[in-house]
Amino acid sequence: MTIVTVLAFFVLAAAVVLVARGVDVRFVLFGSGLLLATLAGKPLVVFDAFLRTVGDEKIVGPICSAMGFAWVLRVSGSDRELARFLIRPIRRVKWLLVPGGCAVGFVTNMAITSQTASAAAVGPILVPVMLAAGWHPILVGATLVLGCSAGGNLYNPGEADIVTIQATTKAPLVQILDRVFVPELVGFAVAVVVFTLFCRNTPREKVEPPLAFDSDIERKIEVGKALLPILPIALLLILQPRFHLVPALLERYPEGVPVPHVMVFSTMVAMLVYRHEVGAQTRAFFEGMGFGFVHVISLIITASCLIAGMEAAGLVSLLVSAVSGFGILAKFLSGAIPMALGVLSGSGTAPSVAFSKAVLPSLSAVDLTAAIDIGLLGAIGATFGRTMSPVAAVVIFTSTLVGCTPLQIVKRTGPALLIGFIPALAVVVLRS
Repeated sequence: MTIVTVLAFFVLAAAVVLVARGVDVRFVLFGSGLLLATLAGKPLVVFDAFLRTVGDEKIVGPICSAMGFAWVLRVSGSDRELARFLIRPIRRVKWLLVPGGCAVGFVTNMAITSQTASAAAVGPILVPVMLAAGWHPILVGATLVLGCSAGGNLYNPGEADIVTIQATTKAPLVQILDRVFVPELVGFAVAVVVFTLFCRNTPREKVEPPLAFDSDIERKIEVGKALLPILPIALLLILQPRFHLVPALLERYPEGVPVPHVMVFSTMVAMLVYRHEVGAQTRAFFEGMGFGFVHVISLIITASCLIAGMEAAGLVSLLVSAVSGFGILAKFLSGAIPMALGVLSGSGTAPSVAFSKAVLPSLSAVDLTAAIDIGLLGAIGATFGRTMSPVAAVVIFTSTLVGCTPLQIVKRTGPALLIGFIPALAVVVLRS
């Protein structure tokens, strides 16, 4: 082990400490990458990585267009209408509200890949319903966080984790979505069951929600508006090449219709349906794209800078060696490392993207399917880690909404998610 490698480990350890202390993750990623590359005598590779990633259409297009569509849903009220539509059948059955509330958040997060935005859409409807049914505010907040942050976004083709896995492995999008479906669903379902059982013990802390909620759950639901959020996901599934439903599109796009095309088309449908709001929707679409660039693409860019520095310092080869056996230990580390980083940073995207960029290009050249599974375990691990992080934006937002502390929420979600990751890992190991 060279002196550069030893110093590089100290740099990474310092980076973890800085993130844990609340320093901006993007600053730490870029700064650490530049320092690592400088130690190796190759500082310019970081700037090359920055330039290469900032204009990568395979990353920027899908993510920004998906976020733009999510903002259109918010302006039209479709996100909250979807929440009302999903909550209506379970609102009067108390014991169903915990697993049902988690499911509502999960489905909403499929359409709106921002966890905080999902909680902002679901919370004003779910929280008053659960409080009225007698649930403790801490359990209400934990239900909202678990549902909106534990992985529904991984079923959206425009999600950063999925986009990065596709970009680094060059695998078809359909194959990645197929591989993530079962382990994520099993892990989430087990976590929800465990959490529901834990909810039988009412917290002793006295918590008073700071806001007076006025849920409009009884108002007539606009079904068309409620179904609009799932339009792009449905289109992407229907237009998969395997189904050959639209031969003309298949001839032009043999690997499937690009995600940005579907997101822009879905936005056009929303504008046609709600023509009186077209100006606001147009502004919202581009504001959403900007939000996606600021809060998601920036993480991917700076993570690429870190990986460039790690490559220059020889750390990527060490990390690849640790998981290159594709065995159970490698798969466990693939989920555990991003999970730990997710807890520390409060971000699921940064650890998942950094991990995928570091290890998947080399692994996919040896075994593409196994490499996809490694990347997906990293994404699931980082997602679960964020959900049990007291510094995650969605946790802080929800704790403010229900009047408790972030730590009170993650004390309830953490054990359930740790248990839920075990069957998700088992699914990936057994199907290999």
